[in-house]
Amino acid sequence: MGVAHKGKMIQIPEHYKGREQAYFKHSLLRAYLERLFMIVGRHQKTVCYVDCFAGPWQEKGEDLEDTSIAISLKILTNCKEGLRRRGKDVHFKALFIERDQKAYAKLSTFLESKRKQGIESIALNGEFVDVRREILSWCGNDSFVFFFIDPTGWKQVVEPSTLEPLLQRPNSEFLINFMYDFLLRIHTQKPFEDDMVKVFGEIPVTEGMTPAEKEEHLVTLYRRYLKTVVPKRGGKPRTISVKVLKPLKDRTLYHLVYLTRHPLGIIKFMEASQDLDLVQRKVRAQAKQETRVKKSGQEELFAAHEQVTEKEGHVDIATVKEYWMKHLTSQPIKFDIEKLADMLEETGWFASDFQEAFKKLEKEDMVKNLDAKRVRPVNAVNFEKGERLVIIEK
Repeated sequence: MGVAHKGKMIQIPEHYKGREQAYFKHSLLRAYLERLFMIVGRHQKTVCYVDCFAGPWQEKGEDLEDTSIAISLKILTNCKEGLRRRGKDVHFKALFIERDQKAYAKLSTFLESKRKQGIESIALNGEFVDVRREILSWCGNDSFVFFFIDPTGWKQVVEPSTLEPLLQRPNSEFLINFMYDFLLRIHTQKPFEDDMVKVFGEIPVTEGMTPAEKEEHLVTLYRRYLKTVVPKRGGKPRTISVKVLKPLKDRTLYHLVYLTRHPLGIIKFMEASQDLDLVQRKVRAQAKQETRVKKSGQEELFAAHEQVTEKEGHVDIATVKEYWMKHLTSQPIKFDIEKLADMLEETGWFASDFQEAFKKLEKEDMVKNLDAKRVRPVNAVNFEKGERLVIIEK
């Protein structure tokens, strides 16, 4: 299966067929990790990657190529080489946790075959909740660590109390698979009340909410509670999430919740997410079409992915314009990287949405960038320079 994206045809490997959500998750991992490691590698001597639920469980390709294991090792190798070319000798390490003995044996054999790539990689056998102390010991105190938490379940995994020993560690970032579809079904059930308190910090009340309101409420509760166990030292904790939909149904399967202490982390993560947002929608459209064709036995005239537009699925521009007008005054306000991260974290929108809305307001003589040059670049606001923005009084 292939879809066109930005003028290029992207071939979705056959082993992702029927689990397109895994393709999107792995693509996001590729896109963000490379950006992240190339940035932190400039000022870190050691960079660690920890896959807390490595598997492999459902691999279909040869050499485990369709697992986060092979993907992460390739990213680490590419980053190590890329930084070496820039004169930076960074020590990259990878730790993979697996509880199942058979999967652990396969994982260990695979890692052994990759030793020559120059990445220090090891496997650890055991339940995640039981090996947290060993994980932290392996990470050491001075390295930067990225924790990938992608379990098949949620109990004794995503609860902030379970993650607390890792969350307490400075100089760390997290990508957590928040199993939304399952938690949605059980969050109102009496037998799970104690579990819900552990996950959300309270028993969620969603009676009378629309499906979209429930989703926003539950994910916001989790993100907010997650941050309460992160120490303030090392920077203000920030979270944002990206939804991954079921391939054939317009329902959320899970959210990938990202946690960082750096505003640039939020910005770069959302850049990577936007790059893949259109891919996810095109892949899903194509998967739905292939299912229809299989049932009907008749080909359709147009490829479904070609009918998906870039703006589809984005927030309505009028809503973003309203946001700007509520957050600007006639007195100049400096909008820098910190401010942009706040905006992204609060709304879940993309930076391009804010840029487009501000441009439209400028054309309508509603707002002004006091630091704008006569010849402007693509963006209406240069957050890196911290430009001053105002409402135009009439």
